[in-house]
Amino acid sequence: MKRLITAAGVLAVLALAGTVRAEGAAPEYRHLGPTPPPNGLPHIIAYTISSTQLRPGDTVSGTVEASPNVGYVEVRLQYQNQAMQRTGPGTFAFSYHVPRFVPPWLRHAYTLEIVARSVDGVEVWQAVPIRIL
Repeated sequence: MKRLITAAGVLAVLALAGTVRAEGAAPEYRHLGPTPPPNGLPHIIAYTISSTQLRPGDTVSGTVEASPNVGYVEVRLQYQNQAMQRTGPGTFAFSYHVPRFVPPWLRHAYTLEIVARSVDGVEVWQAVPIRIL
């Protein structure tokens, strides 16, 4: 039981790690239907992450700038997700304190997904490589 609680805490902290610009990355959309949604497709314009190399005890923070039709942004890591706080139209922020103890079996590379969902329910995401040291 202790391992699951520790793993969930560590996975939540990995929600954001590094400074990255989304420009130039090919977006991936999840949309069903032959026509575009009424409010347009969502876009992740840019995102920043304080570090992609995390150590126990670090504080990780980040922001996402998205198109105005985005109503929700979350970060996903494996089977965990964490919602970001909306700070304005199309802007979201996140801050998390990494636990002081991270088991050795959780210290490796991960792929973090930043997922933006429009008010019409269409998702776009960006993959970010991160690592726990």
